[in-house]
Amino acid sequence: MSSSLLPSVLPSRPSVVDVTTTPEQIAAAETFAKVTSPKETPLFICALDNCFRLFPSHDRVMTHRKRDHDGSEESRMVITWNE
Repeated sequence: MSSSLLPSVLPSRPSVVDVTTTPEQIAAAETFAKVTSPKETPLFICALDNCFRLFPSHDRVMTHRKRDHDGSEESRMVITWNE
């Protein structure tokens, strides 16, 4: 799988304001943060047609493409740290 066609930086989008986290929760950030690895947290991003949806496996990306990208079986344009 070639990643040479992928951008090194994904396009920006407006952020969503977090209205539920309290200042106390932010101060106690160690309860929210976790260092992970590709083995523990698989992550695959569909980069076809600037989609950028997240999936837990390559198979799920391909299922998404067949359903949402006009039956595409294109296996390139996947951003991941798992392969």
